[in-house]
Amino acid sequence: MSSKLIGLTSVLALVAAMPALAEVTFNRVATFATPDNMAEGEDRARPTSAEIISASPDGMTLIYTDSPLGVVGLIDITDPRAPKAMGNIDMGGEPTTAKIIGGNAFVAVNTSADFVNPSGKMVTVDLATRAITAECDLGGQPDSVAAAPDGSFLAIAIENQRDEDVNDGAIPQMPAGFVVKLPVVDGAVDCAGLQRVELTGLAAVAGDDPEPEFVDVNVGGEIVVTLQENNHIVVIGADGAVASHFSAGATDLEGIDDTRDGRLDFSASKAGVLREPDGAKWLDADHFAVANEGDYEGGSRGWTIFRKDGTVVHEAGAGLERAIAEIGHYPEGRSGSKGVELESVEIATFGSTPMAFVASERGSVIGVYDLTDPAAPVLRQLLPSGVSPEGMVAIPARNLFVTANEVDLVEEGGVRAHVMIYEGAEGAVAAYPMLTSAGTEGLIGWGALSGLAADPAQAGRLYAVSDSVYGAMPMIYTIDATQTPARITEARLV
Repeated sequence: MSSKLIGLTSVLALVAAMPALAEVTFNRVATFATPDNMAEGEDRARPTSAEIISASPDGMTLIYTDSPLGVVGLIDITDPRAPKAMGNIDMGGEPTTAKIIGGNAFVAVNTSADFVNPSGKMVTVDLATRAITAECDLGGQPDSVAAAPDGSFLAIAIENQRDEDVNDGAIPQMPAGFVVKLPVVDGAVDCAGLQRVELTGLAAVAGDDPEPEFVDVNVGGEIVVTLQENNHIVVIGADGAVASHFSAGATDLEGIDDTRDGRLDFSASKAGVLREPDGAKWLDADHFAVANEGDYEGGSRGWTIFRKDGTVVHEAGAGLERAIAEIGHYPEGRSGSKGVELESVEIATFGSTPMAFVASERGSVIGVYDLTDPAAPVLRQLLPSGVSPEGMVAIPARNLFVTANEVDLVEEGGVRAHVMIYEGAEGAVAAYPMLTSAGTEGLIGWGALSGLAADPAQAGRLYAVSDSVYGAMPMIYTIDATQTPARITEARLV
């Protein structure tokens, strides 16, 4: 045998003996309640919220919008397991999104008096002094804000949203929305350089009334914009002109629960359901993902990866929703509408693995996907979030992932709105879920459980019954507690 062949054989043997690279697994390490940012003496019984969240460039500070209080809140996560309150900053209106570039926070603020006369401003906050140093008139009601990766400009979706009490929320309802590009020069916004990008006449659905919902910017300076109510997507080139646009389209759903009736029955199907996307994030210079929340016409319950020319690369369909049902988080009361309602998506690379985080607003769960092959994402984890996750931010340099959970149940005596922090580690064991029905021949949906008893004849076998919330489907579940997580193996209708 030649020395070269011996050498190659030795290398191959060494590679075979090496352990495969461990996957990054996330676990919750801390929770920060938004009332903790209130000043001494403030009424902590007032409703608060944590909606859209961003991180400082060094990953040590979080900023979130709290529209009920009209503030942005700051959190010190130098120690992510012990987040510290840094207080609130009043915005003089309803903040919708905040982004940090350098030492400044740029906050979009809705100042609209009504739906017919929308207005808003971009507020600059010096994070060192907490002082408002500049304000720019945006010419309409802002929603999402994105910062160019190089920090050279901000993209703002001026939604000029509709009044949902008028004509059942159907559009058109003028005035039309648009997108703003706002240059950032030496860490300050250049108000005089504001560029308005018109989007009228593009969508087949109410084309004269575009309502841009979410924006994101890729490394080439291109902006992707979702027009949720119009079921349309627009890509704006680096020059500020519309480069391409296309319908978000529709998808067919199989294996869903489409009836609110106190039962978990995933045998229905629907054809041609409009996607109506909300959150959007670029994967790279040519692909982006959208979360298809749906609206008054749609609710496709999934998420989609597009090429920027409109080609569908991957359609999740009801896959994530069914996985959410397996861990007991399916919101049966939303079956007749939009199911788990996927709200937003975050894209980041941890280690060498590109990942997608997809938030279910109604399921209060985050789906974590391996995007190594964008045409075939692999669901790796389901993370427990707070009530109604709205915004997310990944901080790969610190192996952190964060969610902002908007619902505050203070009036019901329940959990407060909060920010949740997760830490990723290679080879870690997922602490959640603790119970799942995954692996059964047919999908077994479950939720609130009531009684629990052990089988006296077989160690590790348990029996549970469904809570009265599922009055139309009283069930006895057989659980195998010898597995991790424990597994529901059978469901019997009483």
